[in-house]
Amino acid sequence: MAKGCFAIYPADKYGIVIGKTELPIDSSDLDKEEAVDIYFAVQEDAPHPLPTDQAALPDSIGKVLRSAQQIYLHPAAGSEARCKEQFRSYYIRLFRLAQVCLEGNNASPEIAQSTLATITADLINDEASRVKNGHLKRLGTAAITMSLPSLIIYLLLRLIQPNDTLDGILRSIGIQPLALANFMLLWVGCFIGVWLSYGIRTTVFTLADLTQADSDYLLPGMRLLFAGMLTMILGIIFMLGVVKISLGSYSITDIGTNSALAFLIGAFCGISELLLPTAVSKQASDFVSKVK
Repeated sequence: MAKGCFAIYPADKYGIVIGKTELPIDSSDLDKEEAVDIYFAVQEDAPHPLPTDQAALPDSIGKVLRSAQQIYLHPAAGSEARCKEQFRSYYIRLFRLAQVCLEGNNASPEIAQSTLATITADLINDEASRVKNGHLKRLGTAAITMSLPSLIIYLLLRLIQPNDTLDGILRSIGIQPLALANFMLLWVGCFIGVWLSYGIRTTVFTLADLTQADSDYLLPGMRLLFAGMLTMILGIIFMLGVVKISLGSYSITDIGTNSALAFLIGAFCGISELLLPTAVSKQASDFVSKVK
């Protein structure tokens, strides 16, 4: 056992202490709706510097509490009643943990990490399914919305005859109708691949995954557009033969004439969306280095 270096108080969203400012606190203050934060007050007789096992705990506890705040203090996590009940449960657990680990003459900071891990695991188990399925639904809706125009354009381009006016216009500006149609399928494949990518890479949730779907902070629509543009650039590189790759008996340069291949390449690029910026950047860097 160790002497605790902190006094722990319930606080409102502005960090202002609720109730009396001396110990012991009134336990009923923890049940008040405005009690949403924890104030860690360093005791006057605490050693300087603070013991290592206590100094980092306020930030560790605060990290889990901030996640609970982001999840439950907004209506997205379910009904208002559920959010209030869930938040209060986690708030009190974290508050009591802070008291046990950081306060009084018999503080036990050694139990903090294992207990925090248990609380974090409980929070993830409670919310991971809702968060993952909700994001997949939003991403899927955006993918369908953005794929439909591409599919319509693909069908229109495949239906035009060689002597049609549209065919003549496209060829006059150097665009092959079939190649353009296949690039529409390339986009559709990419959008589907991006949707699959999120489901594939988030099999194990972390605390950060509960509040932020992706580390690059892109919204679903922007993510699809960003991945689609990078895929288009790679598609042009493949079609021109700047990079020569074979998939079985197929050459990737056939992307402009083989619709199924175009869709497949798009899907592969979408599934590997996190690697797309690096791949395109490398091609650009190689090009610029040759110009110098």
